[in-house]
Amino acid sequence: MIDLKQMSVLIVDDMENMCKSIRGMLKVLNYGSSFRFAFNGTEAWNVLQKQPMDLAIVDWNMPSMTGVELLGRMREEKILRDMPVVMVTAEANREIVAEAAESDIDAYILKPLTVKSLGDKIADVVEKANNPPPLASYLKRARDLEESGEPEAAFKEIQNAIDAEPLSTRPLREMGKLHLKMNNLEEAEKWLAKAAKLNKLDVIAFHHLGELYLKKNDIEKAAEYFEKAMNISPRHVTRGVQFGKVLVQRGAVKKGLAVFEKALALSGNSPSVQEEVADFCLEKGINEYALKILESILQQSPSRKDISYRIGVANENLGQYRKALDYFIEAGKMDRNNIDIQVRIAKNYIASGQVLRAEQMLSTILRKDPENESAKEMMKQCL
Repeated sequence: MIDLKQMSVLIVDDMENMCKSIRGMLKVLNYGSSFRFAFNGTEAWNVLQKQPMDLAIVDWNMPSMTGVELLGRMREEKILRDMPVVMVTAEANREIVAEAAESDIDAYILKPLTVKSLGDKIADVVEKANNPPPLASYLKRARDLEESGEPEAAFKEIQNAIDAEPLSTRPLREMGKLHLKMNNLEEAEKWLAKAAKLNKLDVIAFHHLGELYLKKNDIEKAAEYFEKAMNISPRHVTRGVQFGKVLVQRGAVKKGLAVFEKALALSGNSPSVQEEVADFCLEKGINEYALKILESILQQSPSRKDISYRIGVANENLGQYRKALDYFIEAGKMDRNNIDIQVRIAKNYIASGQVLRAEQMLSTILRKDPENESAKEMMKQCL
C-alpha cells in the first residue's frame, strides 16, 4: 500500500525550476516524505535501477530519453512495471492519447500545474494503485498467469475483465494479443478487430492486426494496419521500418520501399531513421535507394566521412567507379590514416582503368601494412 504522506516520489523534468515547483506543491499538499530529481529519462532510469520509488511524476518531452520512452522501459521491467506514473504534458493531442494507451500511463496532467490539479490527480492514481478497479485486477492476474505458463486461466481472467467493462478496448486487445501469441489467428483477428472498431485510436490493436496479417502472409492488409498505427503514433515509425525490412527480406522489395517512404515521411526525415533504412538497403543490395537517402544525409551533414564512405560503397556496387572514387577520396581526406578507405580507392582506380594511380595508392598501403592481403592481390593486377 502506498501512503500519500510517507511515499517516495521521483520527479523527472529537464527544467530544474519545474522539479522544484512540483516538489513545493507536494509539500503544500503534505504528499511524500522523500523526493528524488532526475533531469531526463536516462537519469531517471538510472535512479530507478538503484532505488524503485512509490510514485513518479514525469515530463512528457525531454532530451536524451523522453518520458514515454522511460515509461516504456519501466513497463517491461518486472520490479517497476506496476509503479504508478503521472505524466505531465503541455497539450493533450491525438498523439499523446495514443501514447498514453500504448504505454499504460496511469494518468496525465496538463500544464500549467496547480496545487489542486496535481493533488487530485495524484490522490486518484494512488487510490487506484492501492485499490485497483476490477478491470485492472483481472488483467494483472491474466498477465501473471500467462507468464507462469497458464494461458487458459489467463483467458478466463481476461474474459472477466471484458465482462467488468464491456466498453473498454483494453481487455479486448489483450484477448487478441494472447490469442496471437498462442497462434490462434482467427480468434486473435476477431478480438483485435473489435478493439480497433471500438476505438479508432487504439494504436496497439492496429499494430497487432498488422502483425497478424503478416503471419497470414496477407501483405496488403498488414501494410494497411501498420500504416494506420504509424499515422496515429510516431512511435510506430520504428515498427514501420521493421515491417519494411520484413517485406524486403520476403522478396517484396517494391512494397518494402513504399513502407520505408511512408515511415521516413512520418518521421520528418529523421536522420537516424534515414540512416537505419539506408544501411539496411545497402546491406541488402538495394543500392539506388540507399544512395538517394545517403546523399540526402550528406547534404545535411557534409563533414560526415562515414556517409561519404557509404555513398562510395553504393556507387561501387552500382559499377559507378569514378563516382565512387570521388566519395572515397573525400572520406580519405577526412581520415588520412584509414587503410580501408585507401584500399577502396585503389580498387576503384583499377576498376576505372587508372592502374598507375592504383599502384601508387597500393604502395602507400603496403608500406604501412605489408601483410594487407587485399592490397597484395590488387598489386599483382597492376604488374
